[in-house]
Amino acid sequence: MANRHYRGYRVYAYIALARLFHALDLDIQQPDLLDRAPDRIAASRERVSKEEVLHAIRSNSHMTDKVLDYLEGAGFASIVRDDRGYDIRITPKGVEHLRKYHAFYRELYARELEGHYRYMGTPDWLR
Repeated sequence: MANRHYRGYRVYAYIALARLFHALDLDIQQPDLLDRAPDRIAASRERVSKEEVLHAIRSNSHMTDKVLDYLEGAGFASIVRDDRGYDIRITPKGVEHLRKYHAFYRELYARELEGHYRYMGTPDWLR
């Protein structure tokens, strides 16, 4: 039987936060990111659904709920449920956190990310 390495919810939270940031169509390294992000968040019409987050982290519904609860509790994401489903968006605090720790998380979770995307390749929005 194959030995599956369990990935903690924090690596999934990083992946989910990066996916939410991708919806803003901004560059994590641009100098004026923290000034532009709140306006882009307010003007954004793109919805990120719970299913898209589930697909991005490639896990089950329970883990997706845990990740979303963490992101919302930390103030990194806002979650609105309406008649069309979930509307999940990164917050300015989430952008600031990702900007500050993106390179650190890439290094810290390098082995987990490599294993996670072993068969499909790392998506462009996570590089």
